[in-house]
Amino acid sequence: MTDCEFKYIHSLAEDYLQYVLQVPAFESVPSKTSRVLQRVAFSVQKEVEKNLKLYLDDFDVGSIDTARTIFNQVMEKEFEDGVINWGRIVTIFAFGGVLLKKLLQEQIGLDVGAYKQVSSFVAEFVMDNTAEWIRQNGGWEDGFMKKFEPKSGWLTFLETIGQIWEMLFSSQATLLTREDPGSCDNGDHHLVLPFANSSADRT
Repeated sequence: MTDCEFKYIHSLAEDYLQYVLQVPAFESVPSKTSRVLQRVAFSVQKEVEKNLKLYLDDFDVGSIDTARTIFNQVMEKEFEDGVINWGRIVTIFAFGGVLLKKLLQEQIGLDVGAYKQVSSFVAEFVMDNTAEWIRQNGGWEDGFMKKFEPKSGWLTFLETIGQIWEMLFSSQATLLTREDPGSCDNGDHHLVLPFANSSADRT
């Protein structure tokens, strides 16, 4: 993926996380693609936060580094079967929003500018894991917009939510907190998310 493509994805991530936090976008008005992504991803995020509240309450997001670790664990598990589609790509942004809200709730003194750091690792994951697929499937303007325009997007929206639920609940998925062996018993912990593989097809 070129620098131009990364900057575009990074701007989508920043726009979305600003939208989640209701931070005014002073630099530029979000594009139509960005606004559609905000609508769809935020709908997914709200459903996840409502239906997976018991799981999310156990997330200990004490720092940006912890948020990055949790994000990468969950997203790598979701994409480990090699299947990529627009619904799954939307979940990347939605889960970034979930973690950002948790981070700001648990770290009261943290500046809302933390969204810039979260948007960086969201964009990095999109770039590293889905860039070629995006390019081969019409890009954001043609592929994504056609998939998520109002007439067709809600079917994919429902599929997207189902993917997250399946990922988190398959084979009695559990959340475990395990002591960090490198912490020298100073109380630092990191979250381990041992989500089981699912054999179900995802479209």
